[in-house]
Amino acid sequence: PPRVRAETRPSPGRMRAPAPSKGNSRRRNPSFQANPFVVATAAAIVIGSAMFAADYYAEDTVTVYRIASSDAPTLDGDSSDRVWRNIQPHMVTTNQGDNFDGTGESRVWIKAAHDGTWVYFLVIWEDPTRSLKQLPLIKKADGWHMLHNGFEKGDENDFNEDKFSLLFTTLPITLAADRTFHMSAQPMPDKPATLSGRGIHYTPAPNLYADAWLWKATSGGPTGWMDDDHFGPPAEPTPDQVKGLTPYKGGFAPDPGTANYSDNFVIDREAARLGNRGVRPKRLPKDIAAMTAAMGEISLDPNIGESEGARWFMTEAESVPYSAEADAQTPIGTVVPGVIVNGEFTGDRADIRCAARWAAGHWTLEIARKLDTHSKYDVPIKNGVFMRVAAFDHTQIRHTRQIRPMRLEVQ
Repeated sequence: PPRVRAETRPSPGRMRAPAPSKGNSRRRNPSFQANPFVVATAAAIVIGSAMFAADYYAEDTVTVYRIASSDAPTLDGDSSDRVWRNIQPHMVTTNQGDNFDGTGESRVWIKAAHDGTWVYFLVIWEDPTRSLKQLPLIKKADGWHMLHNGFEKGDENDFNEDKFSLLFTTLPITLAADRTFHMSAQPMPDKPATLSGRGIHYTPAPNLYADAWLWKATSGGPTGWMDDDHFGPPAEPTPDQVKGLTPYKGGFAPDPGTANYSDNFVIDREAARLGNRGVRPKRLPKDIAAMTAAMGEISLDPNIGESEGARWFMTEAESVPYSAEADAQTPIGTVVPGVIVNGEFTGDRADIRCAARWAAGHWTLEIARKLDTHSKYDVPIKNGVFMRVAAFDHTQIRHTRQIRPMRLEVQ
């Protein structure tokens, strides 16, 4: 299995300026000389349209280089492994997201290798801040409050951890998200409307799945795990989703198994819908001063990132279940993490290992998964598989996008 060094005390990785990809150079919007003959003009229009279509449907290629097992990288978020030094990165610009200092875009550099059993990815992307604040809670004079801006709609855009996703499919489709994203307030008349109004992911046929890998900067990621998720057929809504109390997620779901993180809050959603607070922590720190120190310099401005070594999750070992007695001993103004970490990932959800570091406006993420997990929810990494990437800057769903897919070429 891959060697993983969990991010117990994160530190910046040694980074070099990523080299740009040597991707194909293409001319866009070609111009044509005026021609007095109608036939020649029509021919020019047809040729121009064909060139534009060829460019739009073109594919970028990412080579997955063959390496010896002894050269496999150590997963520690450090890009200085020998295997990475010998691979030219592929660069893609992703955009149409939110945040990223108002630009909504992030450049991404990708390297890939495999040893016949495991596939390894090195991904570096631009992100101006190291954002770890995942729905924290603060105690005020009238009780506990969750810090959020859109959480009730499934569209939190301030107090969310940084994330990064890779999407794999076998369908050569150039539409964004490979026809798994349906942009409508209610894409299916027999399913609940989306609370965000932005649409949902699902596939159009039974037993058709797209493989989605999701790294999270606070939830699971620092302990060496990357969520193994999928887009599948639309799920049946829960009673709370039918009532509009929680967002309906369509066909997006984690693979079978368990994760090692959970929300550190309990919400009375009926009370919240009526305008009352209806929230409290599940667990409180045993040592408030130690937990506050672990969170680093605390700023409740979502556009200010966390300091080196900071973490915004709390383990079960360093916390106690919520009680009125423990609450009474917690001073007003205390901020507690919105994430509890305990145990390991299990089942299909535990297929992907990782490690990440942030430094100088970039995240560096190393990933490992078996080439073929033999799970119906996963796409084997082989020639012809298509990949897309997306970056999230402290936002729940407003990630960056790329239109043209990248086709994997596995040596």
